[in-house]
Amino acid sequence: MSQYPPPGQYPPGQYPPPPPGQYPPPGGGQYWQESPKGKGMAITALVLGILAILGLLVVFGGFVFGLFAVIFGIIALVKSRRGTGAGAGMAVAGLILGIIGIVAASVIAVLGFRFFEEIGGTDYVDCLSNAGGDQAKIEQCERDFQQNIEDKYSITLTPRPTP
Repeated sequence: MSQYPPPGQYPPGQYPPPPPGQYPPPGGGQYWQESPKGKGMAITALVLGILAILGLLVVFGGFVFGLFAVIFGIIALVKSRRGTGAGAGMAVAGLILGIIGIVAASVIAVLGFRFFEEIGGTDYVDCLSNAGGDQAKIEQCERDFQQNIEDKYSITLTPRPTP
């Protein structure tokens, strides 16, 4: 005799119970899936690291984006090591780019300040602060600074009118 009743014995929309033995027993061998781990911190570190390199065009951007890239990179690496986050490779890349951005911005800032000192920029700033609000003294400071650059580098900053 068959396990199933003859067709038409159940009301429409109802089906007979499944035959035993084809499904796992209740409570044992249940399906389990690990929840996906977030990569948000690692992606943020990578994006900020890239922005730190691009931010070198305006030295300040290299510092700011680099610092945040390092912070987010460290957080993402810690989460990845604990097993609560993913994207360790992106975190490392963001961390490295952030460090490069900070170091490069520091080098550019130091070289820029040394160049500013070399062309007499600090003397110009001192002259302006000593001039107060006197327009004639300010213009003299500007002429002296311009003359200093022209003498030092043999260039003319503003074309002189020809007779």
